[in-house]
Amino acid sequence: MPKILFIFPLIFFFVLGLPNRVVGNDRLEVHFFGSRSCIECFEIKETLLKPLAKEYPDIISLHLHEIEDKESLRLMLKLEKQYQVEPPSPQELFLPGTYLAGADAIMESGEALIRKYLADPESWEPVPGDGADTGEDLLQSRFNEMTFVGIIFAGLVDGVNPCAIATMIFLLSFLALHRRRRSQVIAIGLVFTGTVYLTYLLIGIGAFQVILMLDVYRQVSLFIRWSAVGLAGAVGLLCLRDALLYKRSGKTGDLLLQMPRPIKLHIHKLISGHLKGTHLVAGAIVSGFLVTLFEAVCTGQVYLPAIIAMTRTGGTRTTGWIYLIFYNFLFVLPLLIVLILINFGLTWHKLARTTQKNLAGLKVIMGLVLIALALYLALG
Repeated sequence: MPKILFIFPLIFFFVLGLPNRVVGNDRLEVHFFGSRSCIECFEIKETLLKPLAKEYPDIISLHLHEIEDKESLRLMLKLEKQYQVEPPSPQELFLPGTYLAGADAIMESGEALIRKYLADPESWEPVPGDGADTGEDLLQSRFNEMTFVGIIFAGLVDGVNPCAIATMIFLLSFLALHRRRRSQVIAIGLVFTGTVYLTYLLIGIGAFQVILMLDVYRQVSLFIRWSAVGLAGAVGLLCLRDALLYKRSGKTGDLLLQMPRPIKLHIHKLISGHLKGTHLVAGAIVSGFLVTLFEAVCTGQVYLPAIIAMTRTGGTRTTGWIYLIFYNFLFVLPLLIVLILINFGLTWHKLARTTQKNLAGLKVIMGLVLIALALYLALG
């Protein structure tokens, strides 16, 4: 009996003296980061990681992270910094002391690497990531890098969309025909542009919210993503086709991508009907609102893929709204520039000639930006 009592304290102190790695880490931590709308991520989880976790339920501690979630993205960025991941990938697998980046690398080497760790429990250290650094700066930096340049290009291209420019030309020609003073033209133009901005922004906010709500459903998210890829890619190629045809013939009738004639006539009717009387401000507001709704059929070719790209960045929700507001400012910026030039003598005749002269170039730029958007959505 005394011997047994003597042995118990020895066992107690022996356990206390064991390294923390052995006592506290009796399971292998595996962290995988990917997008919920990524086909490769779904394949990695369903055919590689989940079967292994099911095969070793008491040994493998599997953590599946979706980078659309802010906390998951923050953790991924911290691990990328600690593991010195270069270059980052949309799919990343972290184990104690090592990582795999990219769908191909994970599918080819992931199982062998995990089984190697399973055979060596001494290597089961916890995957780092918790600490004082919240990762907010890393998160913000990544969001800015991925989005800012793209937003500038997409917003400006949407703003110089021939549909929007054609509407402004008609507005200016109508006001000139009714002999409005230059100050009146500028005032009406500012009110009209402000209304276009707010209406377009509200359309974007609605689309942004709907996409975020539907994004939690994987199949719907995949449908939205690949529909946007198809739309942006197809419209981009058609823009390049239109540019080539217009360069050859110089005839706008050959263009496939232009505002349908019934909608164009309806917009002209709206502007004519609301800007004839004395209530010019009210008329500019009503016509700006209605015209923007009809124009969205044409300008949405760039706007919708751009919004979907914004929801795929993984940035904070507040920053997403800021980029949406900035995008819409860029959309109306060409209209504001036209109004400034009017103050220095620009006429609608000159604007129309300049637009026609550079129409092929505008189409090429639109096409390239849309194809870039399609590639971003497809690869991201």
